[in-house]
Amino acid sequence: MSDDLIDSVIADLDNFYPGSKRKRRVVEEPKPKEDTMWDSHPHIKPLPNGKDIELFTAGALAQALNRPFITIRTWNQKGYLPSPPYRLPTKKNKNGEDHKGRRLYSRAMIEAAIALFAQFEVLHVNRIDWSTNRQLTVELAEAWTKIQAEETKPTN
Repeated sequence: MSDDLIDSVIADLDNFYPGSKRKRRVVEEPKPKEDTMWDSHPHIKPLPNGKDIELFTAGALAQALNRPFITIRTWNQKGYLPSPPYRLPTKKNKNGEDHKGRRLYSRAMIEAAIALFAQFEVLHVNRIDWSTNRQLTVELAEAWTKIQAEETKPTN
């Protein structure tokens, strides 16, 4: 019987701060991310030609290229990546200023970007020297233009 009493007192030591009646904070295990694939959350949007298209955010492009989102945004601003052809509508924020909508890319555009980055051997490189890889920007712009023309072509 004394062993049970000692076990219960020792068990309570872990639940309370020493010398206090206040319980210890319970630390929860971090939950693992469920969807780690870049194409797990597509936005299905209708095009003017009547087709529905899967569009992905710039975050999905970043994940597909193994880069942080801020890198994709910086590459867009500096012109290393072409402007995204699709965008959600502009909204006004609380101050009345325009807030541009999210940048969207089609599945084919992201897959073309992955293929071109692999072709130029910069897919798994930590830092890309854009002065020596300007041709990547040109080929990516050509590929995306061709893909967008194909996607938006009217159906007969």
